[in-house]
Amino acid sequence: MEQARDRIIVVGAGFAGVSAVHHLLCAGVPGERVLLLERAPHVGGRAFSFVDRESGHVLDNGQHVLLGCCTSFTRLLHQLTRHPGVRFQPLLSIPVYAHGRFCSIESRRLPGPLHLVPSLLRYAHVSLDGRLRIAQAAFAMLAARPGDLDAHSFRAFLERHGQTDEVIRFVWDLVGTAILNGHADDISAGLAVESFQIGFLRGPEPSRLGLFTRPLGDLAAEAVASLQARGVEVRRGRAVRVVADEAGVTSVRLADGSSLAARCVILAVPHDQVRSVLPDGAIDRAAWLGRARYSPILNVYLEYPRTVMDADVAASFAMGGMFVFNRGRLLGDAQLDGRLLSISISAADAYRSWDADEIAREVEAAVGEMFPTAREEGASWRKVVWQPKATFLAEPGLGLKRPGVRSRLRGLYLAGDWVDTGWPACLEGAVRSGELAAAAAREDGFA
Repeated sequence: MEQARDRIIVVGAGFAGVSAVHHLLCAGVPGERVLLLERAPHVGGRAFSFVDRESGHVLDNGQHVLLGCCTSFTRLLHQLTRHPGVRFQPLLSIPVYAHGRFCSIESRRLPGPLHLVPSLLRYAHVSLDGRLRIAQAAFAMLAARPGDLDAHSFRAFLERHGQTDEVIRFVWDLVGTAILNGHADDISAGLAVESFQIGFLRGPEPSRLGLFTRPLGDLAAEAVASLQARGVEVRRGRAVRVVADEAGVTSVRLADGSSLAARCVILAVPHDQVRSVLPDGAIDRAAWLGRARYSPILNVYLEYPRTVMDADVAASFAMGGMFVFNRGRLLGDAQLDGRLLSISISAADAYRSWDADEIAREVEAAVGEMFPTAREEGASWRKVVWQPKATFLAEPGLGLKRPGVRSRLRGLYLAGDWVDTGWPACLEGAVRSGELAAAAAREDGFA
């Protein structure tokens, strides 16, 4: 066994693990005491980038976005990268296509949920009666206690507060699916209501859309390099077991048979890898790990011979709801501005049996409906990218009953977007989980 008994090992170099390491260093832990262990050939976890061999484009495995309320993730980027690579809208503005025209969901500088009222009153994708009903559900959310709603579906909550099928589809499900990666029928009302409270019902600032202007893989690699510059060791290896005795954690065993001594371990890996690594009985709510299933996200990249899109982002209800991003503009490539598009479809289980050509044709047709020039030109290049394990599905009964960062073993902590942070499975939730795990380790005397 490699000896370093005072060492802290963080398993997983996704943004949860990066956050945990960063906050350990901020708490005064010398970088030389921290080892960041990653099994994959890249850092960033499920938020990574790759070069497409056919086109040469640098693509993300999924088109991630932030909201103005994602303060922990934004702060982490500012502290660990030279250029954070996120551009926030001054105020939320999303053109939404349906019925042959665009209507926008956008903010005004008004307090609380009132910031959305002017645009929703003009939102012609639903009837006037439907627009008036939206306020009924919004004010019910403001007064709701999310913990009391976890057993119910988001649709059941909305119907209880006067929302029709039309309003659910053309308002709540469009936004809710993008945030929670699940449709209103399938997700916990508790987590959905909590997410809307955080992101949309507290005024215009939290709801501003943050669009990435650099590939996520570059941001993750630069963040890890910053940690290495402060003395942190980064090592490739797959943890297969956390070993403990009656006093707590003692080591991490690797797939190659070697072991690394450790005083403290922060396990920042996806939820479906946790049970096989931990000793029996190591965490509370362990049954959650077996019940939680993944919800996929489908991403399609299209390149056109000339400009087809003027906006940064737009949405459509095609294929259950999709968001279209002007990737060429976001990455600052004037030659590809309006030509290279990234389309994201959350909760995409319905398309798992489709082949890539069928998906690309359907998405291209939907983009052609939105933008006439795209219909006239046709895409010159197409790429379908699946995220089969994008996030856990926050089903009723699972959304707010997740394991916390502390375990039953002294010196063992959990991090990841699936950990109970009060946030949905997203980059912000991942970063907050790492921050909470590092804080718990510090409180328990390991920092």
